[in-house]
Amino acid sequence: MHSRTWSEWMLASIGAAALLLAAPSGAYAAPLQQAVAHGREIFAHDTFGGRGLTCNSCHSGLGKTQGHLPNGAAIPSLVKAAAIFPRYKPRLHKVVTLEQQVRGCVAGALGGKPPAYGSRTLVDLIAYLGSLAQGQPVHIGGAPR
Repeated sequence: MHSRTWSEWMLASIGAAALLLAAPSGAYAAPLQQAVAHGREIFAHDTFGGRGLTCNSCHSGLGKTQGHLPNGAAIPSLVKAAAIFPRYKPRLHKVVTLEQQVRGCVAGALGGKPPAYGSRTLVDLIAYLGSLAQGQPVHIGGAPR
């Protein structure tokens, strides 16, 4: 696991959110659109070698609608996820980035092998989540209203 300081995570997450929330244009549009499309495919179909579940198993509607955990508990849509991370997680007693949250979901809820930091899989998943937040107000540390 790559070790970063809290400040490095904060800067990386804020920078990633700012880039993803800006509308792509020109020569940068195609690669970003490809990353978003690949991230959407991963979200919908990849089980990460786990229990046969995908991100979409809990985060229904490709993350665009309210989802449900296997125990039936409701979870919010992911439309604002990229706009509210990093955030403090009281259960963990620490600030987590969106990348850490995604890796934790893959390991915990899906029972799979989390994608490595900096891997195309993780970058593309984050790009997809960023695309869902297009136009949402950035509220770092905010609630997923």
